[in-house]
Amino acid sequence: MFEKKLTGYASNDKPQNKGAKFWEAHPIIPDINIYTAIKVISSFYRDEKAVDCLKLSATYQQLLDDAVTVSMALKELGVKKGDIITVSMPNFYQAVAVFMAANRIGATTTFLNSFAPDEEIVSYLNLFESPVYINFNRSDEENQKIVDKTHVRYVITLDKSKVNSLRLDGNYHLTKSNTIDFNTLGCLAKFQKKTLENPFNVLDDALILYTSGTTGKPKAVVLTNKNILAAATYLKNSTHISNTRGEKSLVCVPFTYPYGFSTSTLMSLMCGRTAILAPDLSKDNLYYYLAKNPNIIFGSPALLELMMMNAPKGFDLSSVKTFISGGDFLTPANAKRGEDFFQEHKAKTVITNGSGNAETVSCGTNSVGIEVKPETVGRVLTGSDCLVIDMDKYNNNRTIEEKKIGEEGLLLIGGEHVFKEYYKKPELTKKAKIVVNRKNYVATGMFGRLDNDGYFTLTGRQSRFYIISTLNKVYLDYVQGVISNFPCVKDCAVVKVDTNDGSLAANKAYIVLDESKMLDNKDFTSQILDLCLKPIKMVNGDIVQLKEYEIPAYIEFVNALPRRKGTEKVDYQLLEQKAADDLKKGESQKFYKLELAK
Repeated sequence: MFEKKLTGYASNDKPQNKGAKFWEAHPIIPDINIYTAIKVISSFYRDEKAVDCLKLSATYQQLLDDAVTVSMALKELGVKKGDIITVSMPNFYQAVAVFMAANRIGATTTFLNSFAPDEEIVSYLNLFESPVYINFNRSDEENQKIVDKTHVRYVITLDKSKVNSLRLDGNYHLTKSNTIDFNTLGCLAKFQKKTLENPFNVLDDALILYTSGTTGKPKAVVLTNKNILAAATYLKNSTHISNTRGEKSLVCVPFTYPYGFSTSTLMSLMCGRTAILAPDLSKDNLYYYLAKNPNIIFGSPALLELMMMNAPKGFDLSSVKTFISGGDFLTPANAKRGEDFFQEHKAKTVITNGSGNAETVSCGTNSVGIEVKPETVGRVLTGSDCLVIDMDKYNNNRTIEEKKIGEEGLLLIGGEHVFKEYYKKPELTKKAKIVVNRKNYVATGMFGRLDNDGYFTLTGRQSRFYIISTLNKVYLDYVQGVISNFPCVKDCAVVKVDTNDGSLAANKAYIVLDESKMLDNKDFTSQILDLCLKPIKMVNGDIVQLKEYEIPAYIEFVNALPRRKGTEKVDYQLLEQKAADDLKKGESQKFYKLELAK
């Protein structure tokens, strides 16, 4: 049999396809919309539970029935193919039904943060020219203010008292502000007598979701049916988790983000699982959701920490097979702590790192169902494309120079899951998409190395580095990763901060300590500095040592790191601003200058 000659370049060798079957390495994306895809899946799981949310659960058949009902109601309100329906509510079953309904008639759904201020909601409603706005527990007066300032013709409100109800046959009436009770949509649907055509196209827009905004203003990312189905296909082929009858996934990330809705919820439904939705996750109710015995948890490093800090004594977590960490990099040291925690609670849980961005439907790398290499962010998805390029040349003049496997560079991901566009941002779209050999790629923002098996070791992020006077680069994620491996460090974030005298930037480390592992005879700062100056053995066995210019110039010990609500990513913007403000104010008591021997 003919074997492809290896060149040492990922674009040709495709290490992510190593050991894959032909159909996995060359996947065919079905020419259907998402509603139809789930309808096909439901024929095998008709009477099994699709969604479990609070005290409400619905089978696959009930979800389809509700989707049909809501779609007919939306059509009666004048919603047509191409319209954008804006949904502002927590992770409720009703939000899933709305998406399915909109997708059935060729409309697009976008999810907004249910706690967003009115000004932000109004701006997005006007941006999208949404004819219908669906929200949670808003009064008629509040809705009137929205209608007065936007293109919205109708508002549909889910009352707090009806969150756990599947009934859609309440008495329909239209208020003065054109507000409709969600639970009356069944009555409204009865007015729609026309036969519902099937107007979909696999290239039609399906979802508008948002970048995390960790290092900049969130952008509205348009995803087509094909984008989402491709991501699902790549993920299933890579992880071999399709055969999951009876299994349950816990979804902890808000629907606003691809990781919350596309990767977690829709993927669960496309695999025949039950999606356990957590609309109001906190330390007080976390174990309420865990008591539903999920087999897979879609979470983050912050969620894992929350679990470990608030576990009831003797709580049985034996149902949990896999914890998928996304949104932020889970250090090998914290992953090991997590696995030990699960073992203490009767579980043989595999903790995996994954990565992705909104532009790839949050599907870039993963290691579910395959070998876990804790020092990596997982393996590039089978069937997708990837290459590593020279970051400097790309940043300076958009030159694409591919690096060899094992060499450091910027990771590009390509495939049918690469997003359509940033909504009404053609110049940003053009800048973000990269065409190589007639294939669409997008920069992941991750800097590091691919190995011969397609796993990616992260050494830094594209936006998280700076250059010092010697032209050496300081990768903040790398420094952060090394410090996170210190035995006495629970959590750590490293940011760039300008010094008082206006000279070149320096590092500042925010550190959450495990004081039980500190030495008694030295202050905390001295102990951290000692560790920074010495070689340290990483979890994967590598021996590393920070260079002098990489060692933080300032340290602040904190109880917890600030995180962005929803994604739970560390809020680096806030920390950078805080560091700059504190330094300007001369609040030196909050900083510890580490004077290095010259």
